[in-house]
Amino acid sequence: MKTYLPQILMGLVILFGIGLTVTPFVAENFFPASEAEVRQAKSRDVVQALKTIFQSPDGDISDARAIHKKTADSKTAWFSFRSVRKPVQSFIHARKLEQKELSEEILNQAFFKNAPPVSWWQPDLGTETYFTGEDNMNKLHLIYNSRTKRGVLVISTSLNNK
Repeated sequence: MKTYLPQILMGLVILFGIGLTVTPFVAENFFPASEAEVRQAKSRDVVQALKTIFQSPDGDISDARAIHKKTADSKTAWFSFRSVRKPVQSFIHARKLEQKELSEEILNQAFFKNAPPVSWWQPDLGTETYFTGEDNMNKLHLIYNSRTKRGVLVISTSLNNK
């Protein structure tokens, strides 16, 4: 028995590795993923995420909400927040976002297209402009009203280009 112990252990390790390799493919066939996965984040986690996104660890961000939707070909995150102007302004300059005129068409295309199924998503903040651009493979759309200190941010990524 002692002479076969290393071969038996090696065989078990190989079978375990094959099982781990095959499991995702088998699971996908028997338990396919839903069409779209939607997750809503906790407010304190959203504040931390926005501080990271805005690269402003001491930024005054509050009343933050977010929802994330992932499909087979895209990922989209919607953020709603209240913030002072400085972190938002730094974000706009760091990402080299362009300021453009906000129209109904753009509002529908960039902010309401595939909108999250939540009541708090209200991107019409009474402004006439928005900011847009790309950061790596992410498309960014931001509306910020400096008078009310309210902002909404949409970050979308197409997974087909990978």
